[in-house]
Amino acid sequence: MSGKFDVIIAGGGPTGSTAATILAGKGFKVALIDKAEFPRKKLCGGLLTYKATEVLNKIFDCDVDCLKDKGIINFESPEYSINYRDYNIRDAESSIPFRFVDRVDFDYFLLQKAANAGAHIFTGEEIKECNYQDAEVKTASNRIFKGKYLLGADGVHSTIRRAVPYNKKKWRDDMAATIEIIFDEKDYPRKVTKPELYIGHLRAGYIWVFPAKGKVVTGIGALKRCTTDFKKTYMDFLRTQGIANPESLHMQGYPLPYGNFMENPCFGRTLLAGDAAGLVEPLFGEGIFYALQTGRYAAESIARGITENKAPDKFYLERLEKYVFPELRYSNRLRWTLFYSQPLLKHMSFKMMFKSMPRILADMVHGVRSYKFLLKKEWD
Repeated sequence: MSGKFDVIIAGGGPTGSTAATILAGKGFKVALIDKAEFPRKKLCGGLLTYKATEVLNKIFDCDVDCLKDKGIINFESPEYSINYRDYNIRDAESSIPFRFVDRVDFDYFLLQKAANAGAHIFTGEEIKECNYQDAEVKTASNRIFKGKYLLGADGVHSTIRRAVPYNKKKWRDDMAATIEIIFDEKDYPRKVTKPELYIGHLRAGYIWVFPAKGKVVTGIGALKRCTTDFKKTYMDFLRTQGIANPESLHMQGYPLPYGNFMENPCFGRTLLAGDAAGLVEPLFGEGIFYALQTGRYAAESIARGITENKAPDKFYLERLEKYVFPELRYSNRLRWTLFYSQPLLKHMSFKMMFKSMPRILADMVHGVRSYKFLLKKEWD
């Protein structure tokens, strides 16, 4: 027996570390379990929007200046570029800079915050079995952890999600595939000074070129069921960028939730949050903010449930329904509107959108405005 806890958290990424920091800070006994040893590699574009930096400051008491001082934010730019294939739709400027992190440093920073808050950290422990009804897990080393509640924050390959009764077909149908290649800045054929998105190469997806400190992060992501010649499309794009033999480069792929978010990620004494529940924005694939925010919501709901001797489901779902689900639903509608218009309007559908109101659209991505009719967005 490896002990009884108030809450067991599977996964030491942003979702799990956020939840652990909050719960341990409130005095609960928390076990955070992750199969990796940290620092660990994590593929991700690393975009931090304004809403992400706001929630980081609220939970971890570290604002943008603090994140820069610690080397967590390694690049920022208010400029961005939207392109339809090789046609530049708009080079624009946001009222708020887009900021970037390396997930190796970012995730380790958050995990250390959870440890400092008093969470018990068990890294290098892979969860092999899960009894979601009893909030109990068993690791590969035969350690058993029991809790009053279990939070699945273990990402897109979640062991906890696989143990609960969820809609597997919907999950598969709305899963995206991604490939990423990271270049040393000196090896990329041109200087990249702002985030660039390329639309039109895929029916339901996009290609990105992001700046980073001393690096250029490139990648492609698209809904699997709408994609053919996925890797070839990416290789052809890199050749247009001046990369002579992209097939010879080191590339890595990973799945991405892309509209398959669970509208009820609660299963008795087990809750899911972040990527494990598919809580990723379906147009641009933003995941870091939703990992942080839903980890926070889950933790605060569990804390309230234990304190008031009530099931946390109601508290968690109320906040998801009020703040998160509207963004995901309307982002998904906007995505399909744009993608379905491509065959008919080509670049014009995107030009009409991005050419006329670039700052307002950037505010939408940052969370200042909602994906719901571009209304002003209030977060709690």
